Amino acid sequence: MIQSITFGDKNTWDDWKILPTERPVFAPPKPKTTYIDVPGGNGALDLSESLTGYPIYENRTGSFKFRVMNDYVEWHERYTEIMEHLHGKSMNAILADDPDYFYKGRFTVDSWTSGNTWSEITIGYTVDPYKWSVLSSTDPWLWDPFNFETGIILEQQFSNIVINSPSSWVSNTFDGVLFGKAPISPVFKVSNSNNLSVRLINTYLGIDETISLTDGLNSIHDFIFYGQSSYVLMFKGVGTVSIDFRIGRL
Repeated sequence: MIQSITFGDKNTWDDWKILPTERPVFAPPKPKTTYIDVPGGNGALDLSESLTGYPIYENRTGSFKFRVMNDYVEWHERYTEIMEHLHGKSMNAILADDPDYFYKGRFTVDSWTSGNTWSEITIGYTVDPYKWSVLSSTDPWLWDPFNFETGIILEQQFSNIVINSPSSWVSNTFDGVLFGKAPISPVFKVSNSNNLSVRLINTYLGIDETISLTDGLNSIHDFIFYGQSSYVLMFKGVGTVSIDFRIGRL
């Protein structure tokens, strides 16, 4: 496999014939921490998770260095092409050897050095701390890239859940691994609703919220999926619900 990165709709090898000088890896994000010194006591109070209940991170920052093969095209043409495509722009980037996830952020051309045989270009980045799944939980799964040993077809779990319980709560249990490792707040896509409500209890974060759902897209920021091995969503009323989100991982 040729090591490459797809920036937006342009692949570094297929479209530009540039090769990384080493395997491209996005730098790990630095955790955001808050410590308060305790006068007269040992150590310090760690308040890093006091507001959220989970760790939070700074953006990933760094750069990739590529060699530009001069025999494919004049260096100044390639330089201008890459500059016009990504310099200062926000887009998604996908590593060739991690094609199921994208990194979202802003990219820059930091330097260009010309030589007789090849040139070198450095592309800098500032991206979100989490990488996100290319397919959402309600996207149709793709046959060709699917891993039948480790893959999970999320669409079967989260699309078109029929609720028909006007007077009592019905429970739907989901394995926590399906939601990934990033804290997420899914969007509930609803149709044909009649007095439809949903309740989430997340004991890890101390959440117990009940929300009324209406037809269309329902963004519920108080619903946070994080920290549990399984989740129970309780519904009451009538309607069809799809739960839309992307898996986030470090």
